[in-house]
Amino acid sequence: MTQDFRSAYRELAEEAGSYADPERAIAVARRRRRNSILVLPAVLTVAITIGTALAVRPDSGPAPAQPLGPGVTASAQAPAATKPLPSTPVGPATLVYAPCETCATQIVLATGAHHLVPSDEVGIAANNASLSPDGRWLSYPADRDMKIRDLTGDRVWTVASSGPQRRVGVWAWSVDSSRLLLGDYHDGQDNTYTVLRLDTGTRTAVDVAEEDLIVGMLPTGEVLTTPDLLGPDRQRSTRITLTVGTEAAARTIDVDATRWLDTTETVVWHNAVHPAVDGGYSLVVFTYPGAGRPEPPDCGLCSEADPTAVLRVNAAGEITDRQDIPSRDNRFQYWYVVGSDGSDVLFGKVETLIGQQATTLIAVQPDGHLREITTLPQEAVIKAPGAR
Repeated sequence: MTQDFRSAYRELAEEAGSYADPERAIAVARRRRRNSILVLPAVLTVAITIGTALAVRPDSGPAPAQPLGPGVTASAQAPAATKPLPSTPVGPATLVYAPCETCATQIVLATGAHHLVPSDEVGIAANNASLSPDGRWLSYPADRDMKIRDLTGDRVWTVASSGPQRRVGVWAWSVDSSRLLLGDYHDGQDNTYTVLRLDTGTRTAVDVAEEDLIVGMLPTGEVLTTPDLLGPDRQRSTRITLTVGTEAAARTIDVDATRWLDTTETVVWHNAVHPAVDGGYSLVVFTYPGAGRPEPPDCGLCSEADPTAVLRVNAAGEITDRQDIPSRDNRFQYWYVVGSDGSDVLFGKVETLIGQQATTLIAVQPDGHLREITTLPQEAVIKAPGAR
C-alpha cells in the first residue's frame, strides 16, 4: 500500500470522526457525494414494512417468510419520544439505525419497540454501534472505549482503549455470534486487534499484517483477510485471494469468478466479502467505474461502482451460484452494501427522486429472492445484525 494511499485513508478516517476504520469512512463519503449530486435531502417519517418478496429469477418459487435475525413481530414505527434503552434485559434486537448522520442512534427490538442507544458521542454513534448476527449483543462506543451488552441478560463487557489518543472499534462479528474482533487504533492507523469471546469475556490478541485488509471473522476466531487492494485504486479483477488465520497457521483461498462476471464487473471492491454460516462466503459483484458499460444521458453517478450481484462461494473457494440484483434500474436510485447476517446479504436501496426520497433495507436471500425489511429516511445510517 503506497504512502499516498495511506494518507488518503487517514484523511477519510479523520473526516469521519471516530469511524472505526477507513473502509467505513470511504463508504460514508461515497454515499454523501451521491446524495449531494442528486437531490437535497428530505426528512421522512420512519415506516416499517415487512415480508415483501421480489422474485429476481423467473424459476424461483415463493419466498420463504423468514425474518431477519430474530424478526420484527410488531409495528416498529418510531414513537414521537423514544426512550433510552433500559438497563434490564429487553430481548434480542433487529436493527440499529440513525435517521441521519447527526441524529440520535436508535435500536429496534424484536417486539417492535424503539429505544435510544446509550452514547456520549453526538452524531456519529450509529457509525460505531453494531449488533451481533443473532441480535443478542449490542456494541456501542463509550468515550474512547467500547461496550458490548447482552440484551437478553445482564452481562456487559467493556474493552478499554490503550491510551488517551486511541479508540476501540468493532471490526467484525463471527457469523455464529460467539466472538467479536475489535481494533485499538489511532487516526485510522497503528492498529492492534483483540478477539473477545462473548460467553466468557476472554480476550485474545491477534496479529494482522498492516498491508492486509480485514474482511471478516470465522466462528473459530480466525481472522479473514485479503491482501488485495480494494476499490478504485485496484484494477478491475475477476479473482480475489482470501487468507484465513494469521502467521504460520494461515491458509489461502483463491476465488476465480471469471466465468461468472461480464466485462464491466469486478470482485475487488469495498465491503465485498462476507463469511457465511455454512463455512463459505458471500461475494458481492460490482460494476467497475469506466469499464465501458452503456450510460444513460445526464447520469451523474455512472462513474461510481454499483453492486450488481451476489456470488455464493463454498469453503473451498468454488462459486456455486450467482444472484443478480436490480441495482441499476433507474438513475434516481442506487444501492450500497450494508453487511450480512451470515446468510442474507443486506443492501440499502436509496431512492433519490424528489418526493420519494427513502432508504429501504433489502435482504438478498440464499434462494435468490429479495426481501424488503424496512423503509427509513434517505439519510439513515443503518446497522443491521452482523454489519460492522
